[in-house]
Amino acid sequence: MADADRLKAALQPGASLAVIGGGYIGLEAAASARALGAEAIIIERESRVLARVACPILSEFFQTFHRGQGVTIEVDAQVAALEGANGRVGGVRLGDGRLIACDAALIGVGAVANDELAREAGLTCHNGIAVDLAARTDDPAIFAIGDCTSRPLPLYDRLGRLESVPNALEQAKQAAAMICGKPPPTPEVPWFWSDQYDLRLQIAGLPFDSTEIAVRGDVEAARFALFHLTATGTVQAVEAVNASTEFMGGRRIIARRKRLARADIEDMSISMQQLAA
Repeated sequence: MADADRLKAALQPGASLAVIGGGYIGLEAAASARALGAEAIIIERESRVLARVACPILSEFFQTFHRGQGVTIEVDAQVAALEGANGRVGGVRLGDGRLIACDAALIGVGAVANDELAREAGLTCHNGIAVDLAARTDDPAIFAIGDCTSRPLPLYDRLGRLESVPNALEQAKQAAAMICGKPPPTPEVPWFWSDQYDLRLQIAGLPFDSTEIAVRGDVEAARFALFHLTATGTVQAVEAVNASTEFMGGRRIIARRKRLARADIEDMSISMQQLAA
């Protein structure tokens, strides 16, 4: 909260914020800067924003939308140094020599698991603290939850580290149930969200092994959902922009491992209730 308050104080009308990293944190910060009357420049090393976490269709949508809100986006850009004087940043020097002037800089380039305490305790760690579906480490007296854990993802038959509030809440329920000797909670479909301007992005599931994307709704109208399908039609993930009905229906479909035809998903005359039935 203290960091957020410091950042907000720096985003006065007319000020300029350089955002290093075009992931969800970076895009949300840029949107907040524009809402406060500040300029925003996103500096992304990949060829598109959200390159690590979203499909090209969603990346292109958010990139276009942000530019329409006055955000400058530099892609394929390497950061060489932060420059400034008297303890304050004044610009970001790029690998090609250009200087992006700014009054403040925010670095949002991803995170690694904070698992030092677990490693010192001799617990197994691989891309986070290894836990089971009860949030137990390999020491049955020690539990771990949240972004720092590598946990089973039973829907996808693999392990993963999820960076989200819903994941931490689900694991808290798992740990509490085990500690109290209660039945385990019903497994949940992983889900995430991001608020930018008047856009509400809701994501259900993870697009492992998907081979095609069905587009439901109107991308240009900023009301659509992207369904990620495997070769056999199993819905693995749904990315919904201002489309809560598709998000909720998508969660049910993913949980049931239901198979759908791309044509049916894209046919708006077929309701989500019918698709999820």
